[in-house]
Amino acid sequence: MSVKNVMVCATMIVGGSLGAQAPATSGTFVSLLGVDTVAIERYTRTGSKLEGDILTRYPAVQLVHYVADLGTNRFNGISVATRRVGSDPTTPPLFSMVTIFADSTATIEVQRNGRPDSANSATRPFKGRTVPAIPGAPAALGLYEQILAYNPPSGRDSTVLALLGVGPMGNASMSLFRRARDTVAFVSSFNPGWVEVAAIDAAGRITLSDATATTVKTVTRRAAGIDFDARAKAWAAAEAASGRAGRMSPPDTVHAVIGSANIHIAYSRPFKRGRDVWGTVIEWNKPWRTGANAATGFTTTADLVFGTMVVPAGRYTLYSLPTPTGAKLIINTQTGQWGTIYDESKDLARLDMTQTMLPKPVEEFTIAIVPQGTGGTLKLSWDNREYSIPFRLK
Repeated sequence: MSVKNVMVCATMIVGGSLGAQAPATSGTFVSLLGVDTVAIERYTRTGSKLEGDILTRYPAVQLVHYVADLGTNRFNGISVATRRVGSDPTTPPLFSMVTIFADSTATIEVQRNGRPDSANSATRPFKGRTVPAIPGAPAALGLYEQILAYNPPSGRDSTVLALLGVGPMGNASMSLFRRARDTVAFVSSFNPGWVEVAAIDAAGRITLSDATATTVKTVTRRAAGIDFDARAKAWAAAEAASGRAGRMSPPDTVHAVIGSANIHIAYSRPFKRGRDVWGTVIEWNKPWRTGANAATGFTTTADLVFGTMVVPAGRYTLYSLPTPTGAKLIINTQTGQWGTIYDESKDLARLDMTQTMLPKPVEEFTIAIVPQGTGGTLKLSWDNREYSIPFRLK
């Protein structure tokens, strides 16, 4: 089925009458990362139609618009379109996706900049009930509310739903767990360990979503009095004035020449954003990617010695293991992976680092190499702590 035909089908379905539906409601959600607002969502549900907009700041100021067709006890279809705020509405969206659900298959048609994306367009089989995905946006809580209306978890038992989207997400699932009378956990198989907890009021509306246990680290609350359109214009204007898109954790590099060794580190730099980092954002006694996004890469063109450990010339990944009293630097031989993918069997070494409490908090996570004689010191600084380890040429 062509994208045009699927779009027509979705329009016809959304306009149709599909029997008893949840009562009409609307709402606005504000997502915070620390003290910074990173996304805003508004939605309206009337009869068989759920429509919403998600305004995001990262990696650019964009608007994700979604329209879901609501059946009596399941989703019949959803359309999603992503545009830059203030862009010409007559031009094709940056990304669009239309999903039509049948009894056991879903037809997904994707376009990018108005051109068909055949790699992600497909007809996919599924079993049981489904959850439509919205790529490129935080969790759509208007959609989550409808998921709960269709699939109210009972007791402590889980409800497992097929999560249908593009790429690897096309084979994922979402599980719902009732933690308490007014609390539900959403667990995604697409991101192992991903647990997002939602607080639900007596009317079945989400009042809060806590994703601090995930790598996203946001807290989203239902809010009133938000001028969505004014905020969109302000964010777009600020982005235009700065001349660049925002980055939640911008990439950076460190380069140093120590004798015959050229040392290069590529990493991403998360911000403190008013949060207590150590023991909260970064959990104690768990391997950390030592940055954000992709794994932190470390390259040396000559053999280095950390304590008594020789690190041969080559490419590595740096992880770390923070504890309340110090930290270990983990040098791992696996390279090129996403930062949350850690294989302990590939560790070359775990090395003790020295902890120093800083008199002034560091806002943006920083890696530095300080040359010292025939060697140097590798330093990791963020919030109120600095971890360091000396090294020398072999």
